[in-house]
Amino acid sequence: MTKSNRITPRRPNEGITVAQTAVTYAFAAVLRALVGCIAAERPLQRGVADIFDPTFDLALAEAEKARDVLLASLAAVISLPEERSADRQLRLMAMALKTLLSVECDEDRIYLASTLMENTHLLEVNGTHPSARAVRRLQQKFVRNCAVLMSMQDFGGPGPDDDGACGPSLAA
Repeated sequence: MTKSNRITPRRPNEGITVAQTAVTYAFAAVLRALVGCIAAERPLQRGVADIFDPTFDLALAEAEKARDVLLASLAAVISLPEERSADRQLRLMAMALKTLLSVECDEDRIYLASTLMENTHLLEVNGTHPSARAVRRLQQKFVRNCAVLMSMQDFGGPGPDDDGACGPSLAA
């Protein structure tokens, strides 16, 4: 179902100003959840977090809640039917992030994330129509935020000794 009402900056849909499909509308929710997940993970980073601080457990619970919200929004995008050709690329991007978040091995996640970042151009929506440009902006913001999330220390970014996710295996 295509929604035709204009989205103004006062509405929470990331500035899309053209008709949206259910997938683009849900993808805007993914972006909000991704930003929320990044914000919730920041206090848990090694340079900031103190595991003996009484607020650490609260911050950890908030990060887990934010991750659950992100996973739920990704599942919503993936489950929606495609109405336009751009919907396929958005669904594929949601599937890619969901896969990244489900990978347990840090080294595998790092490799998969770098491969995805190197090949994001394959998922870009083509065209000059305003809806294509709006979707491209969503995609670019999504890729930037995914890069930020994956560069965080708990997701394989640099550790306290710049050894990243491979540090524990090097220490063993």
